Amino acid sequence: MGVLPNDMDGFKKIVKAHVNSLKAAQRCRYLVGDAALYVQESLSHLQQINQLFITRVPQTLKEAKTLIKLAPTLSFTPLSSGYEGVFHECEYGGVKQKWLLVRSEQAAKRETHTLSKRMHKQAEQARKSFKQLSQKIFACEGDAQKSLEEWKKKQILCDVEGQVEQVPAFAGKGRPKKNENPIRIDYQITGRLFTPLARRQAALEQLGLFIIATNDMSEALTMDKMLSTYKSQQSVEKGFRFLKSPDFLTNAIFLKKPERIEALLMVMTVCLMVYAALEHQIRKQLVEQEQYFPDMKYKPHQKPTARWVFQCFQGITIMYINQDTEIVANLEDRNHTIIDCLGYHYQKIYS
Repeated sequence: MGVLPNDMDGFKKIVKAHVNSLKAAQRCRYLVGDAALYVQESLSHLQQINQLFITRVPQTLKEAKTLIKLAPTLSFTPLSSGYEGVFHECEYGGVKQKWLLVRSEQAAKRETHTLSKRMHKQAEQARKSFKQLSQKIFACEGDAQKSLEEWKKKQILCDVEGQVEQVPAFAGKGRPKKNENPIRIDYQITGRLFTPLARRQAALEQLGLFIIATNDMSEALTMDKMLSTYKSQQSVEKGFRFLKSPDFLTNAIFLKKPERIEALLMVMTVCLMVYAALEHQIRKQLVEQEQYFPDMKYKPHQKPTARWVFQCFQGITIMYINQDTEIVANLEDRNHTIIDCLGYHYQKIYS
């Protein structure tokens, strides 16, 4: 895209204008986003324009870390498909919100397999950093003890049985002479690393947890509805994957103005709506008519992507004979399956 005086500020303004355009064109119940949306400026703007949102909360926030640590003491409510959740009211960025702390059974199982590997990696990092710390020479016991406490605070899983020892320093190099007095007393840190079982248990209890937030404080928004609405963004993101494809090429010269970027966003949104509607209709009719469409491996199924259907319609040609007769060539059985499912208007086009 074109270069703006400040890319981040320019992008924020474009997104704001795009949301306003969406609200003007069609009533939008919720704006769903990932953790990148959860910043004070964006939340305040959405609140000002009376736009409801459902978004992921970054787990790097202090408030999020606190809530996740409290998870073992909270009463979770079972939700659909292996999820459970609990509501928590809070305020962030001047916006009153409901946070939904969710525990995913599937995510917990997946993360359990990687926990031991992650703990081993953290333990190795702690060992190396403690070795460097134990090699340092301190002029006084207080400085050594302070450095040891600071090291402990940075550790997530490991702890140390550490102590500060006196180290006599002599004038010459090598082994000191018999009865030689040290010129000063230095201090070094020694100790043994270990992983408390309580910390490992706490790590296990925090697996599979994530937080989503909304400014919809009404009781009409249940936990199940909030979670399903948030998860629906995955299908939208899949639709916009073509933006990262080399097939989608846009010359930067056409996108130097924010108005043109906003126009492109609007065109892309409308195109995605049409794309999603067509894909939904195809899948729905395939099920209702008990028809099947071959996938890329020629196995029959009832949930083809619209992109694959489009590819299967490439190469179809209309032949004109004597300017009066039209013949549609290269139609295959799989094309007829889609055409018949979509109904009369499509049958007329390809007849």
